[in-house]
Amino acid sequence: MPKYSYKCSDCNEITTLYHSTSDIMVDCDMCSSSSTLRRLPSKFSLFKEDKKIKVGSIVKRSIEDFREDLEQEKRELKNEFFDPDE
Repeated sequence: MPKYSYKCSDCNEITTLYHSTSDIMVDCDMCSSSSTLRRLPSKFSLFKEDKKIKVGSIVKRSIEDFREDLEQEKRELKNEFFDPDE
């Protein structure tokens, strides 16, 4: 269900209500006034946010770092257990 914001002209309270698009709310539940609610315009954005970090880039970088660490560890173990001078 869509979310709508209303403002009461008597008590000036702003209320957020969820209802179908065909329903029209006019009575204020806060101050019990009738025919005092006015629907406020909805906010929306036409522009996408410019994301500098792509989804998964942090995970991809972590995998690359782990792969580099693993290769370094392999080289160290190889030199420790398989001495080329023997």
